[in-house]
Formats: sequence, structure tokens, C-alpha cells
Amino acid sequence: MLKIIVIICVLLPNLIFSETLHLESGYKQNTLVELYTSEGCSSCPPAEKYLNNLNNKNNIWHNLFPVAFHVDYWDYIGWKDRYATMKYGHRQSLYAALNRASTVYTPAFMVNGLSWRPGIFSNSIPDEKRTAGNLMVSVKDKTIHARYQSKNVTPLELNIAVLGMGLKTFIERGENKGRKAEHDFVVIGFNSKTSNNLQWGMNLPALHYNQAKNYALVIWVSEINNPTPLQVVGGLLPYYRK
Repeated sequence: MLKIIVIICVLLPNLIFSETLHLESGYKQNTLVELYTSEGCSSCPPAEKYLNNLNNKNNIWHNLFPVAFHVDYWDYIGWKDRYATMKYGHRQSLYAALNRASTVYTPAFMVNGLSWRPGIFSNSIPDEKRTAGNLMVSVKDKTIHARYQSKNVTPLELNIAVLGMGLKTFIERGENKGRKAEHDFVVIGFNSKTSNNLQWGMNLPALHYNQAKNYALVIWVSEINNPTPLQVVGGLLPYYRK
């Protein structure tokens, strides 16, 4: 008699994932949605709810890739945002310096590097019609290898964001005192590296918050000193080893 044994493994953040995760964008421009937000901002919860609801879109992780950068410039008003770092505010300031956004504020959406707000009559994210290069990424354990196929060969940056999913916080002080905040797509690890030949080998970034139960990964290429994404890929990450 042939016995078939099925072993079910629960993948936790401190385990090694033995298989390789492959991601490829194709040559159609995908969409990176960035939300700049803070738990200390009273007007941010509706924007975060909008971002969280992108989980229900059919094209999530196919051609739609949301990320939430929590900024720390509101920490002084009474509540320290545990997901925020100073460099995310610097990234937002760079958009403003390049006139991609009018100023620095929260909540602020950027869609493929341009300022955007959900409208009164339509909450649909702009549909991207352009073509782009093909971004190919493989992830094994904590190592990433990436290659960007493009007609324009010039030094570019590879940006890697590890996202915390399903995060919850009870806010005890500040403008949102007493509110239970729920977050998806929160950037809790971020790193960039420049390449002249559009090929990269690097590690997943270290996390500044490591208590998420589920993780995702979003990777995009951009020009040096310009955060605007040229192409983006991503997906759910079945592991993260601290």
C-alpha cells in the first residue's frame, strides 16, 4: 500500500524559505501608489482606509502595488508613529523639490511619481497606458537578484520595500487619541542601490519594525535623485528572517 504523507508548514518570519520567489513586470508600465501618512495626523485614517481597500482589487500584485510611507514630522504633537522614519519624509520632500508635488503634507498620495487625490466623482487610480522596461527579480532567503531590460542603459537605482500587512495600533495620545488604527502595505524596511549595468545583487533591507505577522515586497527602479518609479514589481512575501 502506497502511503502519501502531506506535511503542512507554517511559514513564520524567523524561518528560511527554501524556494525562490520570481517576479517579472513585463513591458507595460505598472502602477506604484505611495501614501505618505502618520498615525499622528487626524485626517489620515480615511486615506489609509482607501489604501487598505486596494487589497480587494483584482489587479493587486499584478500591475498595482501600494506602499505606505509613515513620516515622523508629526510625532511632536503627542504620538510617536512606530512605523515612521525620517528618511520617508525626506523622500516626500524630494518629490516636492522636483515639482512632482506642490508641497509636503499628509495624507498625500503619489501615483507613479505624480501627486494624486481621490476625487469626489471617481476614486479610480489613473490607468497607466505607457510602456516601460522589463524588471525581473528573484528572491531566495534574504538575497535579491534583479535585472532591468531597457533601451535606455543609464545608472539607475533599485528600491526595495518590505511591507508589513495587517498591522494594528491603539493610539493613546495625540489627534487620534482613542482610535484603533489598521494598516496594510506599511513600509517597515527600505533600501536602495545604484547600478551602471542595470543588474543588482543585494540583501533584503533590515526592518525598523519587526512585529508584523504577514509581509509583502515591492521593488522598483528609478533614476538617481528622482524617486519617480520607472517600473515596479512585487508580491506577498511568505517569510522574513530577522
